[in-house]
Amino acid sequence: MALLQNPIFIQALGFIGTILVAFGMQQKSYNKVVFFKIANEFASGVHYLLLGGTTGMAVNFAACFTNAVYWYRIKKGKSNTVFQILFGIMFVAISLISWHGWISIFVLLAKLLSSISLGINNTRVIRFFNLISTPCWLVYNIYMFSIPGMISDSIVLFSVISAIIRIDILKK
Repeated sequence: MALLQNPIFIQALGFIGTILVAFGMQQKSYNKVVFFKIANEFASGVHYLLLGGTTGMAVNFAACFTNAVYWYRIKKGKSNTVFQILFGIMFVAISLISWHGWISIFVLLAKLLSSISLGINNTRVIRFFNLISTPCWLVYNIYMFSIPGMISDSIVLFSVISAIIRIDILKK
Protein backbone atom coordinates (compact mmCIF):
# COMPACT_ATOMS: atom_id res chain seq x y z
CA MET A 1 0.00 0.00 0.00
CA ALA A 2 2.94 2.34 0.48
CA LEU A 3 3.42 2.31 -3.28
CA LEU A 4 -0.08 3.77 -3.79
CA GLN A 5 0.88 6.69 -1.55
CA ASN A 6 4.27 7.28 -3.18
CA PRO A 7 4.17 10.65 -4.98
CA ILE A 8 6.62 9.45 -7.65
CA PHE A 9 4.45 6.39 -8.41
CA ILE A 10 1.29 8.53 -8.52
CA GLN A 11 2.87 11.01 -10.92
CA ALA A 12 4.27 8.13 -13.04
CA LEU A 13 0.74 6.81 -13.56
CA GLY A 14 -0.20 10.22 -14.88
CA PHE A 15 2.73 10.13 -17.30
CA ILE A 16 1.46 6.84 -18.71
CA GLY A 17 -1.80 8.59 -19.51
CA THR A 18 0.13 11.45 -21.10
CA ILE A 19 1.97 9.12 -23.45
CA LEU A 20 -1.25 7.31 -24.39
CA VAL A 21 -3.20 10.47 -25.24
CA ALA A 22 -0.32 11.92 -27.28
CA PHE A 23 -0.21 8.76 -29.40
CA GLY A 24 -3.97 8.79 -29.71
CA MET A 25 -4.21 12.29 -31.13
CA GLN A 26 -1.75 11.36 -33.90
CA GLN A 27 -3.88 8.51 -35.20
CA LYS A 28 -5.82 8.75 -38.45
CA SER A 29 -8.15 5.87 -37.59
CA TYR A 30 -11.16 6.46 -35.33
CA ASN A 31 -10.66 3.01 -33.77
CA LYS A 32 -7.10 3.83 -32.74
CA VAL A 33 -8.02 7.29 -31.42
CA VAL A 34 -10.74 5.75 -29.23
CA PHE A 35 -8.50 2.88 -28.04
CA PHE A 36 -5.79 5.28 -26.86
CA LYS A 37 -8.41 7.62 -25.38
CA ILE A 38 -9.92 4.80 -23.28
CA ALA A 39 -6.48 3.68 -22.10
CA ASN A 40 -5.56 7.28 -21.25
CA GLU A 41 -8.76 7.84 -19.29
CA PHE A 42 -8.30 4.67 -17.27
CA ALA A 43 -4.70 5.60 -16.33
CA SER A 44 -5.81 9.16 -15.58
CA GLY A 45 -8.71 7.93 -13.44
CA VAL A 46 -6.31 5.95 -11.25
CA HIS A 47 -3.93 8.92 -11.14
CA TYR A 48 -6.68 11.32 -9.96
CA LEU A 49 -7.96 8.74 -7.46
CA LEU A 50 -4.53 8.62 -5.83
CA LEU A 51 -4.25 12.43 -5.90
CA GLY A 52 -7.66 12.81 -4.25
CA GLY A 53 -9.30 14.33 -7.34
CA THR A 54 -12.73 12.78 -7.04
CA THR A 55 -14.35 14.51 -10.01
CA GLY A 56 -11.41 13.82 -12.32
CA MET A 57 -11.37 10.18 -11.23
CA ALA A 58 -15.11 9.65 -11.58
CA VAL A 59 -15.52 11.21 -15.01
CA ASN A 60 -12.45 9.45 -16.40
CA PHE A 61 -13.63 6.02 -15.27
CA ALA A 62 -17.12 6.72 -16.66
CA ALA A 63 -15.57 7.91 -19.94
CA CYS A 64 -13.94 4.51 -20.43
CA PHE A 65 -17.45 3.08 -20.64
CA THR A 66 -18.96 5.87 -22.75
CA ASN A 67 -16.14 5.79 -25.28
CA ALA A 68 -16.48 2.02 -25.66
CA VAL A 69 -20.22 2.45 -26.29
CA TYR A 70 -19.54 5.13 -28.93
CA TRP A 71 -16.92 2.96 -30.62
CA TYR A 72 -19.30 -0.03 -30.74
CA ARG A 73 -22.24 1.98 -32.06
CA ILE A 74 -20.14 3.70 -34.73
CA LYS A 75 -18.69 0.32 -35.76
CA LYS A 76 -22.27 -0.91 -36.23
CA GLY A 77 -23.20 2.24 -38.20
CA LYS A 78 -25.60 3.53 -35.54
CA SER A 79 -26.19 7.10 -34.46
CA ASN A 80 -24.87 8.28 -31.10
CA THR A 81 -27.03 11.40 -30.71
CA VAL A 82 -29.27 9.97 -27.97
CA PHE A 83 -26.23 8.53 -26.17
CA GLN A 84 -24.40 11.85 -26.37
CA ILE A 85 -27.33 13.48 -24.56
CA LEU A 86 -27.65 10.66 -22.01
CA PHE A 87 -23.92 10.58 -21.35
CA GLY A 88 -23.89 14.37 -21.03
CA ILE A 89 -26.55 14.11 -18.34
CA MET A 90 -24.58 11.29 -16.72
CA PHE A 91 -21.40 13.43 -16.62
CA VAL A 92 -23.32 16.31 -15.02
CA ALA A 93 -24.68 13.91 -12.38
CA ILE A 94 -21.25 12.37 -11.75
CA SER A 95 -19.69 15.82 -11.41
CA LEU A 96 -22.34 16.89 -8.90
CA ILE A 97 -22.02 13.68 -6.88
CA SER A 98 -18.20 13.89 -6.81
CA TRP A 99 -18.16 17.67 -6.43
CA HIS A 100 -15.11 19.11 -4.71
CA GLY A 101 -15.62 22.79 -5.35
CA TRP A 102 -15.67 25.15 -8.31
CA ILE A 103 -12.80 23.25 -9.91
CA SER A 104 -15.24 20.46 -10.79
CA ILE A 105 -16.84 22.77 -13.37
CA PHE A 106 -13.67 22.64 -15.46
CA VAL A 107 -13.66 18.83 -15.43
CA LEU A 108 -17.33 18.73 -16.37
CA LEU A 109 -16.88 21.10 -19.30
CA ALA A 110 -13.82 19.25 -20.58
CA LYS A 111 -15.52 15.87 -20.33
CA LEU A 112 -18.74 17.07 -21.98
CA LEU A 113 -16.74 18.38 -24.96
CA SER A 114 -14.67 15.23 -25.35
CA SER A 115 -17.69 12.97 -24.89
CA ILE A 116 -19.62 14.77 -27.60
CA SER A 117 -16.63 14.61 -29.95
CA LEU A 118 -15.99 10.90 -29.47
CA GLY A 119 -19.61 10.18 -30.33
CA ILE A 120 -18.89 11.43 -33.84
CA ASN A 121 -16.90 9.29 -36.28
CA ASN A 122 -14.72 12.19 -37.34
CA THR A 123 -11.13 12.50 -36.13
CA ARG A 124 -11.03 16.15 -37.21
CA VAL A 125 -13.90 16.96 -34.83
CA ILE A 126 -12.22 14.96 -32.06
CA ARG A 127 -9.01 16.96 -32.49
CA PHE A 128 -10.90 20.29 -32.57
CA PHE A 129 -12.86 19.54 -29.38
CA ASN A 130 -9.64 18.42 -27.66
CA LEU A 131 -8.15 21.76 -28.57
CA ILE A 132 -11.00 23.41 -26.65
CA SER A 133 -11.20 21.00 -23.69
CA THR A 134 -7.48 20.81 -22.95
CA PRO A 135 -7.27 24.26 -21.28
CA CYS A 136 -10.07 23.15 -18.91
CA TRP A 137 -8.01 20.11 -17.92
CA LEU A 138 -4.96 22.37 -17.50
CA VAL A 139 -6.77 24.43 -14.87
CA TYR A 140 -7.83 21.24 -13.05
CA ASN A 141 -4.35 19.74 -13.22
CA ILE A 142 -2.76 22.90 -11.82
CA TYR A 143 -5.28 22.84 -8.97
CA MET A 144 -4.64 19.12 -8.26
CA PHE A 145 -0.88 19.57 -8.72
CA SER A 146 -0.81 16.83 -11.32
CA ILE A 147 2.61 17.37 -12.86
CA PRO A 148 2.02 14.87 -15.67
CA GLY A 149 -1.42 16.40 -16.24
CA MET A 150 0.13 19.84 -16.71
CA ILE A 151 2.78 18.42 -19.02
CA SER A 152 0.17 16.30 -20.78
CA ASP A 153 -1.97 19.33 -21.52
CA SER A 154 1.01 21.04 -23.12
CA ILE A 155 1.85 17.93 -25.14
CA VAL A 156 -1.77 17.40 -26.14
CA LEU A 157 -2.07 21.00 -27.31
CA PHE A 158 1.10 20.62 -29.37
CA SER A 159 0.03 17.18 -30.63
CA VAL A 160 -3.45 18.34 -31.59
CA ILE A 161 -2.20 21.49 -33.30
CA SER A 162 0.44 19.53 -35.22
CA ALA A 163 -2.15 16.87 -36.19
CA ILE A 164 -4.58 19.55 -37.36
CA ILE A 165 -1.84 21.09 -39.50
CA ARG A 166 -0.45 17.75 -40.73
CA ILE A 167 -3.68 15.80 -41.25
CA ASP A 168 -6.49 18.32 -41.58
CA ILE A 169 -4.85 21.29 -43.31
CA LEU A 170 -1.85 20.04 -45.32
CA LYS A 171 -3.61 16.90 -46.59
CA LYS A 172 -6.22 19.11 -48.26
